[in-house]
Amino acid sequence: MTTWKRIRKIAVWGVFLSILCYALWFTTRVAQQDDNWKTGYQRLPEIHLSGDTLIIEGMRDFRYDENGNVAVARYIDRHYVLSQLQRVWFGLSHFGDYGLAHAFASFEFSDGQFLAVSIEARLREDQNEYSPLAGALREYTKFVVLASEEDVIGLRSFVRQEPLYLYSLNGSALQGQALLLNFLRRADNLRHTPDFYNTLTDNCLTGLLAESGRYNDLHHSLDYRILLPGYADEVLFEHQLIGQGEPLEEIRAGARINTSVSPDTHNYSILIRQ
Repeated sequence: MTTWKRIRKIAVWGVFLSILCYALWFTTRVAQQDDNWKTGYQRLPEIHLSGDTLIIEGMRDFRYDENGNVAVARYIDRHYVLSQLQRVWFGLSHFGDYGLAHAFASFEFSDGQFLAVSIEARLREDQNEYSPLAGALREYTKFVVLASEEDVIGLRSFVRQEPLYLYSLNGSALQGQALLLNFLRRADNLRHTPDFYNTLTDNCLTGLLAESGRYNDLHHSLDYRILLPGYADEVLFEHQLIGQGEPLEEIRAGARINTSVSPDTHNYSILIRQ
């Protein structure tokens, strides 16, 4: 065997062993609960459900400075009556071109209260910002944010001035309750069994679709619009989850919220929808 062939054989085996070692490391990693988390991800909410009454302790209601850093780390306790759930909103906040966006849900109750639910990557203090590549390599633990709209929407629309759309989802109140309970179950499970966030298979959008029962077909995972949440409204429109027969562009125009409203404004959730 020539020297060149011997070197090539060693190189091939080296690559193979490296891939094997990485695969073993990747598949055997365990998500951690205790770490040096960023302020917004330090406290997990506590969920209590008794009959028709939902109590959330430690619900996030943060305020942010002009740079998007936490200015006021405030936690609140909220009581909701499940039978008073009257509408589910699908939120889409565009933070970049080519379909880069964050998707979340917001539940509206007839007593005027809202509950925002956002599936996010749980960032550590040494992680300055979210990276889609790192998210595909199991670098982030999954976190279900239960918060006020002033927190989740205010940060993205008022502080960052991201174009943000709120779509009213079609469906019955019972379907909305089932969706909310699925989210709450996932949030409660993560208190006991942490899991990894995955950019490709379990991100902010796929998490929403999975909980709503709309992510069961294999072809969905091959749809680029699932991997790029900025196109999610197209998917919802095709599945007749938004709109009442009008064109998508018209639906989008009506769904865009007012980003000039401060989250400290009274009746914030009502005003942004005007």
